[in-house]
Amino acid sequence: MTGAPMPSRGNLVAECVRVMHLRIASGEWPKLLPGERRLAETLQVGRDTIRLALQQLERDGVLAAADAGARRRVIDAGGETVREKTAALRIGLLAHRRLEQLPQPMLLEIDQVREALSSKGGSLEVFAPGWYEQKNPAKRLEDFVEEQRCSAWMLLRSTAAVQGWFMKGRIPALIRGYPHPGIGLPHLDVDWQATAHHAAGHLWRMGHRRVVVLSPADALMGVEAAVRGVMELGEPGFEATVLVENGSPGGVGRVLARALNFKSPPTAIIATRPRQAATALTWLASQGLQVPRHLSLITLGWEPSLDHLVPEITGYRVDPEAVAKLVVRRLERIAAGDPNPGGNAWITPETVKGASVGKV
Repeated sequence: MTGAPMPSRGNLVAECVRVMHLRIASGEWPKLLPGERRLAETLQVGRDTIRLALQQLERDGVLAAADAGARRRVIDAGGETVREKTAALRIGLLAHRRLEQLPQPMLLEIDQVREALSSKGGSLEVFAPGWYEQKNPAKRLEDFVEEQRCSAWMLLRSTAAVQGWFMKGRIPALIRGYPHPGIGLPHLDVDWQATAHHAAGHLWRMGHRRVVVLSPADALMGVEAAVRGVMELGEPGFEATVLVENGSPGGVGRVLARALNFKSPPTAIIATRPRQAATALTWLASQGLQVPRHLSLITLGWEPSLDHLVPEITGYRVDPEAVAKLVVRRLERIAAGDPNPGGNAWITPETVKGASVGKV
C-alpha cells in the first residue's frame, strides 16, 4: 500500500485538493498526475470527488487546463503554503495488513487519527510492507525509515524484532498494542488482562464454574494477556479451558463442538475476538442451543456489527474517537523529542451489559 498522504473524511474535495498539493510538492507527481481512475483508487474516493478536486487545482493555478484524453499537467507546486504543510507533522503507520483488511474498530480509529492530524496541517501515511512480519527486518526497516522521513511512527501489531529495532535506533515511535518483553517504547492498548479478569469474575458471580476461552491461532501479546487474566481469577472451583480456532467460522464451530462433548461441558464462553462472538452465537443457534439459556457468552473485543445481534452480546468496547485523541497527543509529544509522552498506557473499555450472560 502506498505510503503517501491520504485524504480524511469530512469535506473530501477540500481534503483531496490538500493531499494532491502535498504529493505534488513532495515530487511524487512532478509533471503529470495519474489518470482519474488511478487517482480515485490511490486516494480511495469516488471519481466525482476527483473531478471536483482537479477543477479546484486548475482554478488555483496548480494544474493546466484539461486536454481531452490527456493526463493533467502540473504547472505550479503551490508556493510557500504547500511547503509549510509538507514540513508539518508526518506520521507513518506500519501495519501487518492492508488498510481494507484491518478490523472495523481500527479503521474507525485510523480515520479519526488521520482527521485530527489533517486539521493541524499534518498527515497520516499507512504502510503495509510485505516484510513487516519477517524474523529479521532490520535492513529493510533501515532503508524504509530513511526513505520515508516521518516525524514519528505508529506500530500496529508489531513483532518483537520491529519493536526492538525502533527502540535500539531511538526512532520516535508509539506501539499501538502490547510491547514485547524488554521493550521500552511508549505504547497504548486495552488492558486485556484486567478486562478478561473482570469478565471471568462476572461469570463467576453469575454461577459459572466451567468456561471456555476462544483464542485465535496467532500468538498475540494481547490474547496471551487476556488468557492470564482469566486464569488468575483464583476462585475455588473455577476452571477455564483455552481452545484455539483457526480464524474461520467452521474452526470456531469445531472447537465449540469439542467443548460441548467434554465430560463436564462449559456453561459459558469467553470470546477474545468479536468475530468469535458472532460465530458462536449463530453456530449455537444452528445446534438448537440458546444464549444465554443453554450457554452464556461474553466478548472482550467489540465491533459495530455486534450491535445488531439478538440477544445483545455482553462485553467490552472502546470509543475509537477517544482512543484516537490519546494516540495523537502521544505522537505529537514523541515527534517533539519526548521519549516518555506520559499518560496511562492502558485503555479501560466500557462495559456493555448486554443480555447474553445469564445465571447458571
